[in-house]
Amino acid sequence: MKMTPYLAGVLFGDGTSNKGKNRAYAVWIDQHKRNSKIIKRVVSEFENLNLRVYNYEFLNKERALIYSKEIFFEFREIRRDIRKYFKELSNDNKWEFISGIFDAEGTVTDRMVIYNNNTQILEEIKNFLEKQKIVCYIYRFGKTFGLQIYRKNSINIFRAKVNSVKIHSF
Repeated sequence: MKMTPYLAGVLFGDGTSNKGKNRAYAVWIDQHKRNSKIIKRVVSEFENLNLRVYNYEFLNKERALIYSKEIFFEFREIRRDIRKYFKELSNDNKWEFISGIFDAEGTVTDRMVIYNNNTQILEEIKNFLEKQKIVCYIYRFGKTFGLQIYRKNSINIFRAKVNSVKIHSF
């Protein structure tokens, strides 16, 4: 089984995995109810891998959870060296990964920002985006970092290439 780059990106950003005492290998993502479209896409991505998805609401959140030993270990391997994973993707798959991480960690205002504590993946994404003529920079935001795209032309290129639920539902 192989996760899609979108799924890898969204899980890297907001996903969690755990091996329970009952030896169940769980992988899940939580989102605020206002981001239910992201959960719907994650559910669809999991279902396309022929996985049974447990999708439910609690408090003001929604969760998509699967039990899969294969996905558990694949996710763990991707997290172990996210930079290597990203570098080995084709350009189209890099855009899909960026779509996923943007849905998990991105914000849309008059600019686009991807927040993450892992500066290595932000650097790799930045290098890739700059090759696509997208001007961006990384800055520190408290304990985390942001990769920011603020020039109108760069935002337009980014919007056209990224298949993000967050971007295309505005």
